[in-house]
Amino acid sequence: MYLSKHIIYKTIFKQDGDIETVEYKAKGVLHVGQKNQLSFAIPEHVIDIIYDDQHITLKHDQSLLKLHKDKEIWSEYQLPYGSVLLKTKVLLFKATDEQLKLKYELHDQNGLISTAYILITMIPLIEE
Repeated sequence: MYLSKHIIYKTIFKQDGDIETVEYKAKGVLHVGQKNQLSFAIPEHVIDIIYDDQHITLKHDQSLLKLHKDKEIWSEYQLPYGSVLLKTKVLLFKATDEQLKLKYELHDQNGLISTAYILITMIPLIEE
């Protein structure tokens, strides 16, 4: 089932005491199935979030971050200056047809490098 949604996206990144907030408003599509997929376009690229009961994949531009609700896993993450190997740890994940909440940590070989909190509100889009 495909649902058209108005997306309100907010991410808060916390790294070494610094906090960065990123916000977008966009039109998107939520595909509800065995794996759910939320897709929406922002000016720079398309953001895809694919998830089921255990796995979460965050994809934007050339970056792909894999997360597992119960396990810490390593992912190769593309940054503007090249790719880096990061370990992901999910602290919170809740998803409905109206809202998605995700809090996770990113670690490198030396330890914690950042914590991210994503809050997405999905409002049904009424076509005129």
